Amino acid sequence: MQRCDYCGRILYKNVSEKYFLCSSKCRTKYKNTKYLSKLEQSVTSVVKNGILVKDIVNKLDYDKFDTVSAIRRLIYQKGSLYIKANSEINLNVQVFIVRK
Repeated sequence: MQRCDYCGRILYKNVSEKYFLCSSKCRTKYKNTKYLSKLEQSVTSVVKNGILVKDIVNKLDYDKFDTVSAIRRLIYQKGSLYIKANSEINLNVQVFIVRK
């Protein structure tokens, strides 16, 4: 099952030839790597064990789509966060830190 490289949603239609991206919005935002790394660092600084996604979104001053996309990237691609449910990530899901 492929996921979008930017937002982490399940990929039904690929809009890019080089990357796995699900929409034109993801394609335009994927190239800004400085913004992505800054957003992921701020998400990891806010995350505590068992925090809800909507609490993370409320604490940060970023766009909700970008924040949830960063959380999905940290879960599905980087593996530094995890969830206990087997469903897609929404605002009512608890996020946990992977212990090394």
